[in-house]
Amino acid sequence: MALFFSIFAALMIVGIIIGLCLLILKSTRKFGIQLTVGCLTILLLMSLTNRFIFKFEDEHEAAITPQMYKKIEEGMSYDEVKKTVGGKAKSESDLYAGAKEYVFEGKDGVESGPTVTLLFHNDELSIKYETGLISHGEEAQVEDEDTTTFTESDTKEDKINDLVEKNLKNVTVEEVEVNQDLGTDENGQYIALVHLSFDLKNSLARTKKMIELYSEDLAARLAIEDKSIREITVFWKAPYIDENETLAKISYKRSGEKMRVSENNFSQSLSY
Repeated sequence: MALFFSIFAALMIVGIIIGLCLLILKSTRKFGIQLTVGCLTILLLMSLTNRFIFKFEDEHEAAITPQMYKKIEEGMSYDEVKKTVGGKAKSESDLYAGAKEYVFEGKDGVESGPTVTLLFHNDELSIKYETGLISHGEEAQVEDEDTTTFTESDTKEDKINDLVEKNLKNVTVEEVEVNQDLGTDENGQYIALVHLSFDLKNSLARTKKMIELYSEDLAARLAIEDKSIREITVFWKAPYIDENETLAKISYKRSGEKMRVSENNFSQSLSY
């Protein structure tokens, strides 16, 4: 619809120019006045319609400064964030139903090429983190989810490793184990045990939210990529909290084309 408005507005401007040209000759002056006034009227009506009804905007991509970053708060909607930083994200992607990730460029950070990543659940900011804006660290690589490709020679463990590497930022795979599901009479059904480490230092509350979001994201992607996986259990550690303790265990079982949470356990270390 926005494209249609732009093209139609351009045609009205061309019509105005033609109408003005027709004013030169006396024989075409009357038609020129009618054409010019008509196109101006339509252009004005389009402008009012856009402003009060459709509200199309030619948004530019915002660059977030450290001062802007501090003003972004959990619970904000994406529109509220855009108003705070003065523009839209440079990229966005769907994680799973109801969850989206937005990546902004950073500006005036402590390192070159800083980025800010915001995770929304039901259009409410759940997690924010930055790389190189106010803290030092290796910049996270932003990958397009469509670039995840597998070959026939890839094992199920390889597929899970690739899904984590390409889609879960600041996460390290410690171990992946895929076993045949002995609890069913169907052949070719498997259970995946995935041990992950969340390496981005953060508050306990945000760490727990990230673990929940990333577990859901991995289960949703795996449900699509490998339909032979019936169950997946994700174990989480966070070295900056405790190097040895498993902080969370989240299990999912297949339900049709999706994975549903079947068990959700968090250690006392994540209580807040």
